[in-house]
Amino acid sequence: MSNYAILIDSEHAKVFSFDAGEVTHHVYHRHEPQHHTGHTQDQEKKSEHFFHQVAEHLQGAEHLLLMGSGLGKDHFKSHLESHHHELAKLIIGVDTVDHPTDNQLVAHARESFSKHNVQL
Repeated sequence: MSNYAILIDSEHAKVFSFDAGEVTHHVYHRHEPQHHTGHTQDQEKKSEHFFHQVAEHLQGAEHLLLMGSGLGKDHFKSHLESHHHELAKLIIGVDTVDHPTDNQLVAHARESFSKHNVQL
């Protein structure tokens, strides 16, 4: 089983997997064009599709740490609570971070997992 740190916003997600001392990551991009014409049901459905894609990657997780600089992490948490109940139960934290490098993100995740006594 892996522990995951997810850096997510409304357009991208970086999913870092911590498994047996190894760290790997996968990047997801929301492919639909964004129009700044207000919030519509169509945009909401596209966000749901994007969040479902990311959630599929997390199947078999042991612990989840959600991170981001804006509301994307909170929206993803709400999505998990509504559609992926078992994954939502695995969330150990929702942290605000300001555009970290990959190395900074990994260091922050290691520290957060350690605070929750999660062995990496």
